[in-house]
Amino acid sequence: MAVKQLAQRLGAFAALVLPDAALTRMAGGGPVIRDGKTLDPKLQFLLRAACRTPPLESQTLDQARAGYGDLCGSFGAALPRLARIDTRLLAGPAGPLPVRLYVPRNIETPAPLTLFCHGGGFVLGDLPSYDRVCADLADRARCLVLAVDYRLAPEHPFPAAVEDCLAAWRWLAANAASLGADPARLAVAGDSAGAALSAVICQQTQAAGEPMPRFQLLIYPVTDGDGDYPSRTAYGEGFLLTAAMMRWFMGHYAPGGMPGDDPRFAVIKAPSLDGQPAAAVVIAGFDPLQDEGRAYAARLEAAGVAVDTLEFPSLIHGFIALAGVVPAAREAMAKIADALRRGLAG
Repeated sequence: MAVKQLAQRLGAFAALVLPDAALTRMAGGGPVIRDGKTLDPKLQFLLRAACRTPPLESQTLDQARAGYGDLCGSFGAALPRLARIDTRLLAGPAGPLPVRLYVPRNIETPAPLTLFCHGGGFVLGDLPSYDRVCADLADRARCLVLAVDYRLAPEHPFPAAVEDCLAAWRWLAANAASLGADPARLAVAGDSAGAALSAVICQQTQAAGEPMPRFQLLIYPVTDGDGDYPSRTAYGEGFLLTAAMMRWFMGHYAPGGMPGDDPRFAVIKAPSLDGQPAAAVVIAGFDPLQDEGRAYAARLEAAGVAVDTLEFPSLIHGFIALAGVVPAAREAMAKIADALRRGLAG
């Protein structure tokens, strides 16, 4: 990290201990209120600081990926002490597929197990970027977590990520016992793009008559690649995930055009959601994707699926990467982990 960037980062850390009122003033005005919701003051301050960095869509892929990894590593939750973290290679559809297993201390055996698909718009993210999130989720939810390092666009556009995540799930379902897991208590989880991939796993395994997850944890999911939702406009600027950034992601993921009617691309387009696993759907109040997240939760409920919708009105898209410095994000992670634990209980 450059000296200037390091100084800015240290300054941000130091400022975050100030009272919320002081942070709001430093961010350049009064509280940010939209639709009756007030943005968390610490997030308001961090977003103001983020304005000094080049927009993601103006960066090279290497810069964007490095910056994303730095964000997750610097601001994520403290890495808990686990029994072990193991990295291995599976046989993927296009070659070796890296996965990483997170094993909490003093966990029951056989244990529940969750396959985690990371976010990053199908373009960013990897195993190291999500170490803190996955370790924290494993520790809090008292389950094994297996994270999959699926192929990224634009080098590997749609449906490469789908194929890799399905391969990881099929391997997990066939080998759960060898990992010390209970084959009857398996879940999928992910954030943003990873939430979409988790939902795809649930849909595709049901369609193929294969073993399905017992539970799906969808953290601020993208469910409709090119849908027209009011929140995409109302919250499309100034809250980390922007409309321009989403176009940049989709341009890389589907360079030949968006296959909008393919449910592997837009999970909300599935003709039926009858028989899908129980779900927890996480909604952030300042997220441009919040409307489509609610719409997918509503479709699941209409199909008779048990859905726990967790609303966090003061938070933004991507907040799980900020749990180390934003107390409200840390509290949200505790509730998310508890929902996963309940979904895998018994």
